[in-house]
Amino acid sequence: MSTPIFKKSVTNFYLLLLLSILSIASIVFDKKYPSSNNIRVAVNDYLFNPIQFIIKTPSSFINTLVMERKTIDDMKIEINKLKKENIKIKANLQRIDVLENEVTRLRSIKAVAIKKIKNIKIAEVIQRDVIPNKKSLKMNIGSKDNINMGQTVMGINGLIGQVVEINSFTSKVLLITDSSSNVPAIVARTGQQVIVKGKSQTNMMEIAFLKNEADVQKGDLIVTSGQAKRFIPSIKIGRVKDIVKNEGERFSRVTLMPLENINNINEVIVTSDENENE
Repeated sequence: MSTPIFKKSVTNFYLLLLLSILSIASIVFDKKYPSSNNIRVAVNDYLFNPIQFIIKTPSSFINTLVMERKTIDDMKIEINKLKKENIKIKANLQRIDVLENEVTRLRSIKAVAIKKIKNIKIAEVIQRDVIPNKKSLKMNIGSKDNINMGQTVMGINGLIGQVVEINSFTSKVLLITDSSSNVPAIVARTGQQVIVKGKSQTNMMEIAFLKNEADVQKGDLIVTSGQAKRFIPSIKIGRVKDIVKNEGERFSRVTLMPLENINNINEVIVTSDENENE
């Protein structure tokens, strides 16, 4: 036996009847008293609307929290993305700065060579102290680059040394600070000829066999003389740092400070001697 979908109920019937009567009464009341619309508006404004607001507030609050949380998460993602992009930009700027410094340095190296030096090569220092018990360095050019024995090696500030050994792709340089190095030189202020020797232990130099009466002062600039064609002339070597004159001795002890930071130099200029007398 089938069960009816809608069950008969006396309560439901009277509820329906009451709602119908209220509806008809409301229609008649509105027709007869048009001003009753104000009452409906007041009821809506002061009763139903507040109730709807109270009902909707929790869901609206939750929705707002969810949206704000999503917005904050999106902003965090965007901030992290911008941070990464900022790091990349800084890294690229750093590379640009390095390249600019590289260009400036290479231009300075070329500009320092005097006009009569027609052939110069810029080499990289790849190793230090390569000759046993000698102040020396190895550079990354050799016979394939037309490097010859005895060529002058300098930096942007002054003399460094002389080529003493050549291989196909590399060559070795004896530094002017080595005790076995002897550089024919002159005092720029007076033109007096002197010999500059290295002092290996102190990375300094000295003027050998300089008589006590010689006119040499602290701060005097010493440059290559070009004597015996061992070094290109007029290259700065160093400045007089200290002068000691001992009674009973014929010669003064004169210490020179190199103008080039030989221990920390990374690139050198190799000059060609073939044009020095042109």
